[in-house]
Amino acid sequence: MNIEDLISKSLSSFDTYYALKNINSSKILVLKLQNKEVGFAELKRRGKIGVIFYIGILPEYRGKGLGKTLVTRAEEYFKDKGATLVIASTRSWNIPAVKMFKSLGYKVMKKEKVKASIIELLDAYEDDLVVCKEIGEGSCEEIKRR
Repeated sequence: MNIEDLISKSLSSFDTYYALKNINSSKILVLKLQNKEVGFAELKRRGKIGVIFYIGILPEYRGKGLGKTLVTRAEEYFKDKGATLVIASTRSWNIPAVKMFKSLGYKVMKKEKVKASIIELLDAYEDDLVVCKEIGEGSCEEIKRR
């Protein structure tokens, strides 16, 4: 399966549009089980901030902890690149995503409490939550609106 198909089968049509729009400027991690592509993470980095732009798992593989595996791999990638923070955004109604990020130690913030530049970096205009995790000397306080 090519990455475009994996993305379109893992995300809504709305999210597929944006994930594919940014694919050429992103790092893509692909998760395989028994040689089958079952999920992906689309990553970006700006300075010391690692951005998880999208995570997608094929519907039939959801609920098995694979999203956590992708987030952990993303954190490792960002650490190797010198990032000190990892951020992502989601919607408050996406309970599985919120629970997953919290279980991995992410701080959850309402979008209104986060700097506009971070919302722009995340392209999080449709999301209402931002999650942040410190993976180095950085602090999630850095992304908060003053």
